[in-house]
Amino acid sequence: MRRLLYLAMAFGSLLFASRYDKVKITPNIAYIYVYHKGKAVKIHRIQDTKNKLTGEYAKTYRPGHPIQPIKAAPGVRTIGEVELLDFLKRKVNKKRGVLVDLRSKEYYKKESIPGAVNIPFRVIYDPDKMEKILRVLGAKRLADGSLDTTQARDIAVYCHGLWCNKSAKFIRKLIELGYPPEKILYYRGGFQMWKILGFTTVTN
Repeated sequence: MRRLLYLAMAFGSLLFASRYDKVKITPNIAYIYVYHKGKAVKIHRIQDTKNKLTGEYAKTYRPGHPIQPIKAAPGVRTIGEVELLDFLKRKVNKKRGVLVDLRSKEYYKKESIPGAVNIPFRVIYDPDKMEKILRVLGAKRLADGSLDTTQARDIAVYCHGLWCNKSAKFIRKLIELGYPPEKILYYRGGFQMWKILGFTTVTN
């Protein structure tokens, strides 16, 4: 009886997984789970093979916003979607890393990548808020003005997309304040590429 129960459970899992096998993330990954505001969210790609992107992120051109270079700053690694998903699984889910959405609060509330927290880009112009952010990320300002980053968490940052310079500017500000570049990941594709690839999003 127990063997039959295990077989039924295994068969049920296969049926469940097959719902996301039409459009996979990689040949071996159909979906992952990430915690967003205390709830597990399944990240997968839209299974409709005829789906087309509409709305703000369907635009291919933004006046005055040139395409960003692949490197945001020396020592900072640029990543794609597969690496970001790995970061969500290994770091964010275990509270050892933070995914930062640098878009405005309005954009974040409407839709974001699961697991992301919002730090609006404009905070880089407020020294007090930046110091608070450093503390939240685990860094500590010492009496001599240096920054102790031994407990600083790994972070990944993103903004609107390949044409948006908010991430690069934020990264350079963090480094200027003493944050180690090797603890920073730059998701250059940003929210537009996340949408183009049909990944799950959440409202906040």
